[in-house]
Amino acid sequence: MQVEDETKSGLTGWVLAIVRAMRTSGIDPDQVLRDIGMDPSRLAGGYSRYSQHQISLLWQKAVVLSDADFALRVAAEVRPSTFHVVGYAMSCSATLSRALHRFAFYCRLISDSATATLTESGEEATLAIHFDTGGPPPIYQTVDTVLASVLGFLRWIAGEEINPVAVNFVHPKPLMGGGLEAYFGCPVAYGQPDDSIVFRRVDLEAPIMVADEELASLLDGVANRYLEKRMAGRFALRVRDALKARLGDGMVRKGDIAKRLHMTERTLLRRLKEEGTTFSDVLDQVRLQQAFQYLRRDDLTIRDIAYMLGFSDEGTFSRAFKRWTGRRPSTIAQMNAEELRGVTSKIDS
Repeated sequence: MQVEDETKSGLTGWVLAIVRAMRTSGIDPDQVLRDIGMDPSRLAGGYSRYSQHQISLLWQKAVVLSDADFALRVAAEVRPSTFHVVGYAMSCSATLSRALHRFAFYCRLISDSATATLTESGEEATLAIHFDTGGPPPIYQTVDTVLASVLGFLRWIAGEEINPVAVNFVHPKPLMGGGLEAYFGCPVAYGQPDDSIVFRRVDLEAPIMVADEELASLLDGVANRYLEKRMAGRFALRVRDALKARLGDGMVRKGDIAKRLHMTERTLLRRLKEEGTTFSDVLDQVRLQQAFQYLRRDDLTIRDIAYMLGFSDEGTFSRAFKRWTGRRPSTIAQMNAEELRGVTSKIDS
């Protein structure tokens, strides 16, 4: 029996998008909210939050009462306010790449149940979103909506139709609902190692005419203050998120992460020590977690993965991976489910 993690929650802006989609579908959201015990007055609260358990119940109710393409109805209701200050900062970003980097870095502020990574390889950039509700996994319509919402919001920012190279889902292909491929404008694959969108880097680097990076930087400061308050007592987790956002750039330095968190390197190390850990320990945990995700992808070589994790070469990465797990990276693909669970249990989630 799984126990719900009562510390996990999501912004009311996301719930408001669901409520709007329910109305356009002819569903009375007020009655559904009352049945679940969700206070409707919070929807006007800006940075108010609902528990992940309540949000999951709302999704389940909405899906039962709506049609197969409800995920796309929710995505159509996403506005900058859906992601609160993060959405406004994304809207002001100089490029879609900068907007996606902001989304990935502040994803945990939007929802405690999701983290995002943006990795660049060759001519492509992949946004992968990882879900952990603290209880049962989210229903697949939630995952569909998140990926569709990110793309829809990027199109809104750019003012043009941006189509990805590919979209991947972990869940099997649904029996009903065929609108996703038309919406994404690219092939959609199911039963994949991660939930992700693959973009052309050239599409993400095109300048946005209405951008204001000065304003976006000010909004970053606001988002950091919210995140600092939200993550009080979980500083190591913030460092992990910052590392995930920067690993794809190659070698990660303590000073880079400290700057990203708006503090000195000394403060960074001191706060980690107060939580009984070190920068090296946190970095190893992130590298191990990312390594398992990358090793399950067919499009990446061991050398690619070594660079993406900030190692100088393939041999250094292989030795570190064997030290962490007792296995060589090349053996992961051949493991059965039980063996893989045994090795991945070493990851401190």
